Amino acid sequence: MSYMNTSPGAWQSSDAPERVAQSFLSQYWDQQLPVDPVAIAKAAGVRVYTNPEMDRYAGWFYEDEQTGKPTIEFNSNDPLMRQRFTVAHELAHYALRHGARPRDSVQAFSLANYDPVEAEANKFATELLMPSAVVNGLIRIRNVTDPEVLASMFNTSAVAMKYRLKKLGWV
Repeated sequence: MSYMNTSPGAWQSSDAPERVAQSFLSQYWDQQLPVDPVAIAKAAGVRVYTNPEMDRYAGWFYEDEQTGKPTIEFNSNDPLMRQRFTVAHELAHYALRHGARPRDSVQAFSLANYDPVEAEANKFATELLMPSAVVNGLIRIRNVTDPEVLASMFNTSAVAMKYRLKKLGWV
C-alpha cells in the first residue's frame, strides 16, 4: 500500500531538516510501513554496517578513508528501535551535509543535550521514521488515534510517537 506520493525535489543544505527528510522519502522510500532507514540509506549510496563493539556509542557517520564512500556504523547491541533511530540520525548527518560526525553517544539523542547539529539530525530522523504526511493521514483518513497503535505501525516507541503527535498538534 502506498502511503506517500510526492515528487522528489532539489534541496539545499540550508533547507529545514524535515524538508530534506521528505526529499529522501520521496526518492528512496518504498512507501511501506515501517520505514526502513537502512534501505533508504543504502538506496542513497550510503554504506551501513553494524558494529557490536561500539560500547557506549549509538552510531557514527563518516566517509571511508580508502573509498571516500559515506558510511554509517551503528551499535547492534542497542534495542531495535534505538538502532532504527540511530541509522536515521546518522543518515541525517550525510543528508544535511554535516560532514563526518564523531561517534554519537546516547546522550546526543537526548533533548537535554542541545547541540544545533544534533537537533537537526534528530528532526530529520523523526520525519524520516514518522513522516508527518503519513501520521496525519492515518489520523484524519483512517481515524487511527491510539499512540500505541501508531507506534507499532511505525516501529517506534510509544514515547517517541507521543512526542511526534504533540509536535504535529494532535495532543
